[in-house]
Amino acid sequence: MSQNIETSRDAARERTLIKIQAGSGALFAVFLGVHLVNQMVAVAGPAPYDALQGQLRAVYQTPVVEIVLVLAPLLVHIVVSVWRMVRRRQAGRPAPRTPRARLQRYTAVVLLVFTFGHIVATRGASLIYAVFPGFDGIAYTMVWFIGYFFPYYLLFSVAGLYHLLNGVMLALPRLGLRGARVGRSGGIVMVGWIAGGVALLLGLLGFAGAFQEVRPAAIESPYARLLDELGVAELRR
Repeated sequence: MSQNIETSRDAARERTLIKIQAGSGALFAVFLGVHLVNQMVAVAGPAPYDALQGQLRAVYQTPVVEIVLVLAPLLVHIVVSVWRMVRRRQAGRPAPRTPRARLQRYTAVVLLVFTFGHIVATRGASLIYAVFPGFDGIAYTMVWFIGYFFPYYLLFSVAGLYHLLNGVMLALPRLGLRGARVGRSGGIVMVGWIAGGVALLLGLLGFAGAFQEVRPAAIESPYARLLDELGVAELRR
């Protein structure tokens, strides 16, 4: 009898953790989505990218929004996701092995590896030195070391896009939106991922100067000068 009670309690805890994971992920998905769209806009050049980023930054970098709707959901989502993984392993339950589940886990690992370094490099510069990377700052990283930064940005962004699309499709039914089963087969997720991935790639090509000259402005950008002053990178004139 006591075993049945404990099993029931454990199942209730798991359901609660699933809802917290889904809710925190859905909240952070709003920020991640606009962040990725901003990257896609880079294909049009510095002015449209910086204009959109300025409008978005005015919202998501206000203290309340940044803490409550960006940082807190991200941390909660990471902690609960890792907690559920540990619980599953302790209970001896295998992880889901469908292609979508595997890809969701793989992209989660990519995001976990790169996210905090990305936050330090971008938000840290603005908080500590009042320098926002902007289009020219990101373009400078391409000028500085394209062999690293181009594949890094591409892997980071396409992993974020898949985790976002598939995660939202999984989260909505778990949050009680029973009508939100359009992505159940995975077809819409894959189509959205491929189309979005192409748009993200084009945005990165914009940063790399594939459609217009970016080098002179990139080298003179405040972000490039900051990296030079910190001894992180030398300006390559």
